Amino acid sequence: MKHVLIIHGWRNSRAQDHWQRHLATALRKAGHNVHYPQLPDTESPNFADWAQVLIAELEMISASKRDGEEVVVLVHSLGCSTWLRLGVDGLLPIVPDRLLLVAPPDSSMLADVSSFIVESTELVKTALHASAKDITLLGSDDDPWMPRGIQETHGNALGLEAQIFEGAKHLALGDGFGHWQGVIDWVLEPTANLRIR
Repeated sequence: MKHVLIIHGWRNSRAQDHWQRHLATALRKAGHNVHYPQLPDTESPNFADWAQVLIAELEMISASKRDGEEVVVLVHSLGCSTWLRLGVDGLLPIVPDRLLLVAPPDSSMLADVSSFIVESTELVKTALHASAKDITLLGSDDDPWMPRGIQETHGNALGLEAQIFEGAKHLALGDGFGHWQGVIDWVLEPTANLRIR
């Protein structure tokens, strides 16, 4: 059994057809332990409020997992910024086996939610690599939240080679990301092709 934490982004109320909802459902049907919390005040989020919920979820995973069971964390958009800030602030109670960062926004786009921003790139890089045993960075080649592109915005600074999903925009429901088979497959098998729709 895997223990999976799914962290949504800004203005996401876990819509019925969102790929994260499909993912949670598929994994639960397969017998895995899935944590997919609705984070508070998604229209005007505050880092401290989101952190409180996510730390509690991670503590529950830590208390329930048995030796040999894999912990997988998937974060999208502002969820990526949240994870980075949790790491920088030393608030993560568990180090997952795998972390998938999907479409992390450029911090210059987050002025309205500035509590999520961490300024020091080197500090973020160090904290990120300590926050999970294996990290995958995935984004699109035409994401409006990353005008400079994912490799230039995040990959180079964080020491990661980004996987590029062509024409996927922000990988959000409004961009056509309802059912996404690749992400379901990836949770079950880390060598799976994330780009399969």
